[in-house]
Amino acid sequence: MSDLTAMAIAAAIIALVGGHVAWEIRGLFRARAADARLLAHGDICYAKVVSARQSGTLINEQPLCVVRLVDVQAPATQRDIAQPIDVINLPAIQPAVRSPCG
Repeated sequence: MSDLTAMAIAAAIIALVGGHVAWEIRGLFRARAADARLLAHGDICYAKVVSARQSGTLINEQPLCVVRLVDVQAPATQRDIAQPIDVINLPAIQPAVRSPCG
């Protein structure tokens, strides 16, 4: 392999790694911007758990739960969320439990 080929391969690897790092950093900044928008314009509300069930999927050994929430201040507003929840925390999301949402 010639020196020119080795340099071209090294440059390609550096470009790929640099591009990946830049993509990851861009994602972090976008996530921070979304959090800032939510904090600036979001409302703190309380929701009541209507139902909670495990979906059967495990993520990092934690069950993925689908929780149906109803807004306490606007009962017509219901929302389903799906997120992994530690088994030890499952009793905290049983129906009729009030918790902050946001």
